[in-house]
Amino acid sequence: MAGRLVKFRGAFPGQVHSVFPRVAPFQGGEYGTFTQFLISNLLGGLGFSHGDSRVDQSHSPDYQNGIFIGMKPATITTTKPTSLLSHTPSRPFFPRGFLWDEGFHLLPVLEWDFDLAITVLQSWLALMDEDGWIAREQILGPEARSKVPPDFWTQYTDYANPPTLLLLINPILAKLTKQAPYYGNPSVYLSSESDARRLLGDMYPLLSRHYHWFRATQVGNLSASFPRPHGFEAHEAYRWRGRTPDHCLTSGLDDYPRANPPHPGELHVDALSWVGAAADAMHAFALHMRRGRDVGLFAGHAAAVRRNLDILHWDPAHKTYCDATVRDGAFERVCHLGYISLMPFLLGLVGANHTHLPAVLDLMADPERLWSAHGLRSLAVGDGEYRQDEDYWRGAVWMHINVLAVVRLREIGAQDGRERARARTMAAELREATVRTVHESWKSTGFIWEQYDDKTGKGRRSRAFTGWTACVLLLFAMEDQGRRMSGIHGDDAPWAGAGVSLWLSSQPLWFTFALLVVLVALRRPILVFWRTTVRSRMPGRRSRSHES
Repeated sequence: MAGRLVKFRGAFPGQVHSVFPRVAPFQGGEYGTFTQFLISNLLGGLGFSHGDSRVDQSHSPDYQNGIFIGMKPATITTTKPTSLLSHTPSRPFFPRGFLWDEGFHLLPVLEWDFDLAITVLQSWLALMDEDGWIAREQILGPEARSKVPPDFWTQYTDYANPPTLLLLINPILAKLTKQAPYYGNPSVYLSSESDARRLLGDMYPLLSRHYHWFRATQVGNLSASFPRPHGFEAHEAYRWRGRTPDHCLTSGLDDYPRANPPHPGELHVDALSWVGAAADAMHAFALHMRRGRDVGLFAGHAAAVRRNLDILHWDPAHKTYCDATVRDGAFERVCHLGYISLMPFLLGLVGANHTHLPAVLDLMADPERLWSAHGLRSLAVGDGEYRQDEDYWRGAVWMHINVLAVVRLREIGAQDGRERARARTMAAELREATVRTVHESWKSTGFIWEQYDDKTGKGRRSRAFTGWTACVLLLFAMEDQGRRMSGIHGDDAPWAGAGVSLWLSSQPLWFTFALLVVLVALRRPILVFWRTTVRSRMPGRRSRSHES
């Protein structure tokens, strides 16, 4: 056993570098230690929980109306014990499973150990009820409850969380179809087509049910009861249930400022954006599974979401996406510039030639609003709520959101469009700022943190928070042929090799054979041209197999 441990420790640095190679400007040895720390602690936060839960299954109309001050749950049921295998955001501070965190946790885990990530995903999906609901916070058993204030024990079957498990569909499909490379631990699913088919066949109905549950329970009120702009698409508008004047915990952005007071006619731009991203993912899944009827259904949902984002949530005066509410009998957009303003872009719903893309990039790049030396801040400097009260999502830099921003900017920068050059520059600068901030704080404190100060870059809130902050692992290899970036947004992140394969497969056999003969005959001049011309212009490239 001791010998195997020594062998594992000796091989571990090389294995980490193989899966998460570091390219400019992060080749230094200190970054090698840093990447090993990140993946080790993320995996070390994997835990098994077992126990009962407190659930309110009453579906009270009061919960639907969204005013919950001083209310007591109508009925609390103690469920039968269930089990969960999940990564935890922070072992000392949040030692339990959180639904919207887990989708981000699994993005780097999919690269490291595909089968482990699938096992964790299956464990979460096994908690789903017959309607498609999964409790957003898994407080299983008395030991887990001892770490949580009693006011938060009860889970409500009408309450959602951002459906980040659906973010995993495109990366999983990209790996299984060999459209994205895999350098992690050996995988049963990636080596066996029959196991892969069985896996996807099991996952498809569960993820579809989860998607439809979200649309059914979080739908906004688009009836004639409340005024709306002309031309909106029926059904495709959403509102987080469970909101109070000070918090919208279900959105995941707890104290991010919203319209006050809460109103049953309000609509949330981030909720609509999550549905759009989920519809895109399910559309890709349905295409792969050849579910023709579902393909059209999900495509229709996605198209309607995009139209309603611009009709219901785009504010021409502020040139940004905003929440909406009803005030004094009139439709009104409420604009707090920050992460929710970026959600349509971050989740792949604002394309390279979208009319509003320049304004979105202007907002991101403005140091007087969201851009900081340490990453994108969660709320604009000029907002009246900036760094006020709890100051949780009111200005601090959150790294999982910044990772989404870098990925999305990189995708826009790879496509034809007016903003291509600016997006590439912003992606490179934001990538460097994000990684350096987490790294410098880790060097000085020894910890990964929940969030980072937008002025100083110092870690804030919970320490030893190697949960979704560990997503910065995905940025180290961003320049390495974009291999770590493919798959998150599906069609917005095409893999060139897949396109070549599809093109070749459409040609006659004699053409493919003739092309191969020509390539073999010209291999020497091609190599000479590569070494003397192309490679000389790429100083940042280096072999992934050599540790700096």
